[in-house]
Amino acid sequence: MFEIRILHAYRYYPMKLKQSILAIGLLMTGLFTACEKDKNTISGSFSMKVNDTLITVSRQLTATLHDTGKVNSYLVISGLSAQNQAITVNVIFPDRQLKAGTYQLTPTLLNSIGWAKAGLSDVYSADDVTKGATATIILEAVSETKAKGTFSGIIISDFDPSMKKTVTEGKFDVSVLSLK
Repeated sequence: MFEIRILHAYRYYPMKLKQSILAIGLLMTGLFTACEKDKNTISGSFSMKVNDTLITVSRQLTATLHDTGKVNSYLVISGLSAQNQAITVNVIFPDRQLKAGTYQLTPTLLNSIGWAKAGLSDVYSADDVTKGATATIILEAVSETKAKGTFSGIIISDFDPSMKKTVTEGKFDVSVLSLK
């Protein structure tokens, strides 16, 4: 039923794929963590620098592990800063195997980084290597209950692909909610 609504929204409110991925990632994570709120408290830290400006998540931190029961599972970490800047990191685990290591954005695996300002006036993401985006996510530790790592990359504007920003010093150490 949820998938039908998303497809229906695409028909009537077309958005670029990158914006949709960031928005859907944040929405899905928020929806899943809102259920049974007392049991699903996510704790930890999540931050990054965008062009040398530090952005630290101070509210609505979510970290969810989605197991599709099929080929891949994926980790989505997201949250908002005090200035209403959203950041997100997505990691795909091929063959549903959670393991530490380096995960990069490729044409076939959407290991990505996203950043957006309030009101979606600025939306940048590393999700398309053909436009010069890069994302490197290093998981130091990962399990169904915890994830710790670093990340960096080049994020591209969803509105003007010639505009780029550099992400450095990205790091997270979060508890994880496993959704199966």
